[in-house]
Amino acid sequence: MKNSATPEIKPGSGQYVYEDPAANTGASIRIWYHQPNGFTAASPIVFVMHGMGRNADDYRDNWVSSADTHGFLVITPEFDMEQFPDDWPYSLGNLAHDEDGAVVLNPKKNWSLPVIDRIFEQVRDLTGTSRETFSLFGHSAGGQFVHRYMTFADSGAVDTAVAANPGFYTLPVQDEPFPYGLGGVDSLKTALTAYFARPMVILLGEADTLQTPNLRQTPEAMRQGPHRFARGRNYFETARREAERLGVPFNWRIETVPGVGHSNGELAAPAAAIIAEMAPK
Repeated sequence: MKNSATPEIKPGSGQYVYEDPAANTGASIRIWYHQPNGFTAASPIVFVMHGMGRNADDYRDNWVSSADTHGFLVITPEFDMEQFPDDWPYSLGNLAHDEDGAVVLNPKKNWSLPVIDRIFEQVRDLTGTSRETFSLFGHSAGGQFVHRYMTFADSGAVDTAVAANPGFYTLPVQDEPFPYGLGGVDSLKTALTAYFARPMVILLGEADTLQTPNLRQTPEAMRQGPHRFARGRNYFETARREAERLGVPFNWRIETVPGVGHSNGELAAPAAAIIAEMAPK
């Protein structure tokens, strides 16, 4: 995907192509955005991470109403199938890859997690914002990306993170192998103390209880729970217990939405309300 047009962000909904200077993570990423009327240099910026359908435009559209209500600039990067063909390079952050059934860690320069920090720097240039941080939301595979970003990315750019309905998690424990836990990934240098102290929200639809074909059902994943709702609660409780064991602050919260299943559209408004409450004014 190449585009010679000059990137710009202007009022309303639009798109442009971000050319990533770190070609190891994919050179071109389409950005779908919505800038509400009344946007100022002090307005919040929210990154919305799509699911495995790679339908970033739909995710952006799901957030337009909330963006207008709360005054958010919404930025939705599209991690397309051509450059990020499966869950390893996208939702697993390209931290590792599968090599004949074995998990092999990738060099940090190849990670896809820090791409959004670089996109944020371009957004700052394009908008003239005075904001030095952004909020981060993801649903389904996007929620997987969000919680792994918060676990592993060495960045202070996120002020509030919301992971909604992930299919499975990298648990903050050593007795499960990566990507289901931290076993065997000592070189990733996970700083759990810092992670537990960050403003992290697990957002779950209470009706997200189906074992769909897209739900990972390996033995390791099934140990996390039979469905996404159970796995989200398990992840939160596992993190809370681990923080208590370590004797460190735990600043996470869990929110559930009755009657909602696996739907980004139905969780956009509750997520936006959470971000509006928690993000710096």
